[in-house]
Amino acid sequence: MISTISKIYLIALHTSLAGLLYGLDTGSIGPVTQMIQFGDSIGHLSSGKLGIYVSSILLSASLSSLCSGYVSDRISRKYGILTGSLIALLGTVISASAKNVPALFCARLITGIGQGQSISVVTIYLCEIAPQEIRGTVACMLQLLITIGIAVGYFVSYATSRIDSSLAWRIPFIVQACMAAILAFGMLFMPFSPRWLVERGRIEEARAVLGNLRESHRVEEELQAIRGSIEETRTEDQASYAELFEKRYIKRTILGIFIMAFEMLCGIDAVLYYAPILFTQAGFTSQRASFLASGVSGIINFVFTIPAQLWVDKWGRKFPVIGGGLAIAACYMAIGTLYAIHGGKADDEVYLGGGKGIQWAVIILIYMFVANFAWSWAVVIKIYACEIIPTRIRAKGCAMQQLANWLVNFTVALTAPLFLRASPSGPYFFFSSATLFTVAICCFFMPETKGKSLEEIEGLFELTPIVLAGVVGNV
Repeated sequence: MISTISKIYLIALHTSLAGLLYGLDTGSIGPVTQMIQFGDSIGHLSSGKLGIYVSSILLSASLSSLCSGYVSDRISRKYGILTGSLIALLGTVISASAKNVPALFCARLITGIGQGQSISVVTIYLCEIAPQEIRGTVACMLQLLITIGIAVGYFVSYATSRIDSSLAWRIPFIVQACMAAILAFGMLFMPFSPRWLVERGRIEEARAVLGNLRESHRVEEELQAIRGSIEETRTEDQASYAELFEKRYIKRTILGIFIMAFEMLCGIDAVLYYAPILFTQAGFTSQRASFLASGVSGIINFVFTIPAQLWVDKWGRKFPVIGGGLAIAACYMAIGTLYAIHGGKADDEVYLGGGKGIQWAVIILIYMFVANFAWSWAVVIKIYACEIIPTRIRAKGCAMQQLANWLVNFTVALTAPLFLRASPSGPYFFFSSATLFTVAICCFFMPETKGKSLEEIEGLFELTPIVLAGVVGNV
């Protein structure tokens, strides 16, 4: 018989296929757009058009993530993920069968709508079904599968690049479509969030779900805690976005939006989306060599997510954000310095001089950046931003956070091809500065939440300023 903990991990594994789907796109879209077969069948994309095409998925994702709060509150977390996966399935099917650039743009926008909704709701769902002692581990399952998807996406593209037809770039989209279909079908068998059920007054159903996912002696205790938390904040009206900025919630709202936005200003998706460009600038001259180097970054991303998956609930939240941020900034500063000394431009393309030693130093530093992001910010920030928002307004709060995350990500992905070709060192110094700023803010304004229930975290943010300052300073 399957234990309750095993059931939670199996549910988390399946719902986190939404992350695998997103990772497959992130890992494959850069290599796909650099394929000779793509240019022959669709047409060559300039740096400006490339940025618009790659980032367009993030624009539509940002809009759907904002709506995801209403969707997941109204039809449930479960069906929010299901409908998002179906929309993503439609978009990937259109991408796989596209005959021209306009069709690809439309398909990418549709895919973004589905991915934005499903990713946003999965984060909420996982935080709400997991017991407090493993909430971090369960919630970071999403990021683990994103990293697997990125690595698989790179190597699928590397393998298909050898096919001498348009199937070379269509197969990665076909793989994504299959994954979206599996996610949608499996969601039919997933349980509802017990907290959503209590919010809707479906107490017996919530008790049944908790009975299936918790030890018997804990069911009534947790159910009463959920009911008490919701009753304290219940009003006659449905939760609104304006409520996020009321005096009681505004501190945690702003903190969550800030860290989710600045997570993307460390430039991780500039590296993941445009890895073939980065490695070409650093010295790899052939398409396949740059694809392979990109695949290695995907493997590193996956491997270094595993320690966080195992120990995030022991490390807490604040140490990975601050320690990881300092390591990320150091890698960028080193890369920027090497490009400032040895980099240059020729024929509107950036190159790195100084010999093979300098080129390999930059490549290794890129890998080190990916590794440090994977064990720290990639996992902790999404968990923390979700768990500090109370149950009553969590769906809408997380929707606002994801909106900020997607919009900043869209801006970075849109401008990165031009930025990378305009200045050898500028992008790296910019991302380093944004990372250090984030670390400074988190040092002073981020209370630790390790080991606390969602209901206890609500009380943490309602401490007096003097007490809260002590909590922040002592972690």
